[in-house]
Amino acid sequence: MIIPGIIAEYNPFHQGHAFQIQTLKKKLQADYVIIAMSGNFVQRGAPAMTDKFSRARMALSCGADLVLELPVLYASSSAEYFARGGVSLLNSTGVVTHLGFGTETEQTDLLLKTASVLNRQPEDFRQTLRKELKKGLSFPAARTAALKKYFESQNIFFSADGEQILSSPNNILAVEYLKALEYYHSPILPCPVLRRGADYHDTALDRNFCSASAIRKHCRESAESSLPVDDIVSKLPGKVLPEPALDILKQYPHPFLWEDDFSMLLHYKLLTESAEQLSLYADSSPDLAHRIKKEIGAFRSWSSFCEHMKTKNITFSRLSRMFLHILLDIYQEDYRLFPKPSCLRILGFRKSAVPLLSAMQHAGSLPLVTSPAQAGQTLSDSAYRLLAYDLKASELYRAGVTARGDFSLKNDYRQPVIRL
Repeated sequence: MIIPGIIAEYNPFHQGHAFQIQTLKKKLQADYVIIAMSGNFVQRGAPAMTDKFSRARMALSCGADLVLELPVLYASSSAEYFARGGVSLLNSTGVVTHLGFGTETEQTDLLLKTASVLNRQPEDFRQTLRKELKKGLSFPAARTAALKKYFESQNIFFSADGEQILSSPNNILAVEYLKALEYYHSPILPCPVLRRGADYHDTALDRNFCSASAIRKHCRESAESSLPVDDIVSKLPGKVLPEPALDILKQYPHPFLWEDDFSMLLHYKLLTESAEQLSLYADSSPDLAHRIKKEIGAFRSWSSFCEHMKTKNITFSRLSRMFLHILLDIYQEDYRLFPKPSCLRILGFRKSAVPLLSAMQHAGSLPLVTSPAQAGQTLSDSAYRLLAYDLKASELYRAGVTARGDFSLKNDYRQPVIRL
């Protein structure tokens, strides 16, 4: 069987995502497509706009055959750990043959060479990187400069397009996926798909292939005007979402969530925990923790405090991820204790994909989980501890929905697997 896997957030699922699935199916003549999808919180440290089961339903309605949950430990981490978690998860299914991912360059060979250099870290590259950092460049800028000089020393042409490889979100993730495939000596073959339409951070809604950022911006601004969800979604121009995903979004029964919905919880934690305790969380450091305590008087909201605290070398996204880790009690040590996923949590599947589940049961290296209640009896203590982070993340998400006056979102124990 030919089975591509995709690592995604689908926050929300839009035309570009549908295009990627359709392109992979057509290009590879695929039998099935498996998605490793972030749960209720995403890589930039924010809640997903809609809950994970609604987003899984969107993906299944638009061409995916099986949606697995990427554990929050990796889904809310840096690009490197996000990619490693996703690749490891797809590896462990035992059936994924290709990894599909979006890029903003056609220089696939340069992406592969970049990934190899970053994995091997040759001495002359590391020396140049240190020199560039001493000049005061941010780490991403210093790394790009060091790569350019290294490739020039190897007589490898590094075009202007190449200089943008590590400044574009999709290309950054593409390189991390390739690094992860090499790191795990994975038999999965990379299958890049050139991105169509708007850039990742483009917030314009004047095209069909607009970004998820643009859709979220529209929904957030409309939600701040207290419009009902149906009215918010109906005001999206054109066909920015595939029809099945649009219908699901229109009928979404809960309020959309944003990071600022958790500002009070975060403020309490930052006020009551010591700098020493704060420094232990993932993405934190002693210097950053002491600075948080010093600046806590400037706290107004989650997002505004990220803006207040960010610097050239400490990004908004890193701060937001750290704040989420503080709420979920995710520590730096956890990435050593849990270097890779330890179960395959099924969020949903198409009934036509039942043979795929059977193949995974035979070929996969991790247990399949459809019910958290049963998982406590079948998983090892370590595997269940990792799953417990996802259950805690879902409870935090429910708390955010409840605080908005909606008490109808089911917890993970009561939410059945999506079957279409």
